[in-house]
Amino acid sequence: MRDAAFLNRLLAWALMALLLALWLGGGVTRDSTSADEVLELLSLPVIALAAWVLAQRGVRDRLQWAGLLAAGLVAMIPVLQLSPWPDGASGIAWRRQLLADLALAGVDHPQLGWSLSPAATERGLWALLPALAAFVSAIALDSEHRRWLVKWILVLVGLNVAFAFFQAGLPLESPWRLYHGFDPRFGGLFANTNHHATALVIGMVLAFGQAVHARRRDLAGHGRRGAWLWYAGIAMTCLFLLPLTTSRAGIALALPALAAAWIACGGLGSRRLRSPRVLAGAAAAMALAFVGIRAALGWLEVDRVHELRHLIGSTTWTLGGAQAPLGSGIGSFVEVFEQGAPRRLWLDAYVNHAHNEYAQWWLETGWAGMAVLAVALGVLGVAAWRVIRARGRNGDALLAGSCLAAIIAVLAHSWADYPLRTLALLATTAALAGAMLGALADVREARTQSMQRAARHPEGRARPA
Repeated sequence: MRDAAFLNRLLAWALMALLLALWLGGGVTRDSTSADEVLELLSLPVIALAAWVLAQRGVRDRLQWAGLLAAGLVAMIPVLQLSPWPDGASGIAWRRQLLADLALAGVDHPQLGWSLSPAATERGLWALLPALAAFVSAIALDSEHRRWLVKWILVLVGLNVAFAFFQAGLPLESPWRLYHGFDPRFGGLFANTNHHATALVIGMVLAFGQAVHARRRDLAGHGRRGAWLWYAGIAMTCLFLLPLTTSRAGIALALPALAAAWIACGGLGSRRLRSPRVLAGAAAAMALAFVGIRAALGWLEVDRVHELRHLIGSTTWTLGGAQAPLGSGIGSFVEVFEQGAPRRLWLDAYVNHAHNEYAQWWLETGWAGMAVLAVALGVLGVAAWRVIRARGRNGDALLAGSCLAAIIAVLAHSWADYPLRTLALLATTAALAGAMLGALADVREARTQSMQRAARHPEGRARPA
């Protein structure tokens, strides 16, 4: 037992140190930097330690197995794309055209593999290491250290806010400014302020779940009195800071995310539906979700009229169809998009991402990638069903619910941006997914034990000594 507790504590500290390093150096929008290589190497000992702890503790739930399978399948996509493909897949029309162009350029007998950019695909494979480390580590943690992890993510969000305010008061030429090529906006450690908005939404939702848990402990006479007010204050602060990021998508997502967190944390528990307070809360949550959805739809309309995001996304979907069934290869988006973009998208600056994660995943990974995406979303759907059934009955259920709401918010934002293309947010979201699966396993174990006790003692009598 002492060894297990020590290993859990060591793994928790290792994961929190890795997340700190990822937030300090993994907030850039480029797919690969020298800092990324260091962060990926730092992930290797964490993966080894997490695998050791998980082997000692055992995978306790089929949903955890499904989550690990989904993570493994995601990692297998770049591995497969690095394998050779017979005849350069010349049966695909787009690649036949590429072969013809290479022949005109004097390149004889070119060998096209599955990926059109093997070096970029290999970098994409290594970029998965921090997320894999965070995911497996969070699954392996016990309940106490899982709560440490969630609170540490709140600390990271707070540190980023503090640094964003610090940067805002600096002169443009100050060496403390991390991104001199960008406007001096409220991004903190993130080059893209939209990604700071994503981090604030994550912090808001997690703080909400902690506030609900602390409030229940307060009413039961446990824990620090009034601690829930601190968490509620953190959640409201994250909400009020969102306009400073100038992210319309983040602002539009905030209220639906808050409503989703309320539902996931047991706001619609069957035993409380008769309470006027619960009914009023449900009406308020629905109103918040409606306002947020309307704001999101309005943002999309403005986006279509005044910006190019919608056109970039729709073009990416079309190019993905031309690259099917193989996909062009992870990391090949820039070159493939430049070759196939319509004249309207011939810009002075290159398009670095599709601003729609699902469209870019379709372009780069083809049918195999979409199948893996379906598996991952299926695991998330089962987890959501179990969260709703748990109705926030204990601390683990509340933690799982808040993690679920945060993950859904990130996935929703990925429809109009690319937060998962930064190592910091990718690893944080992976850690939340692992924490959610670990908490749901604990919820199921507690429920099974409760049912077994009830079966042994149906009259509620104390078991004889």
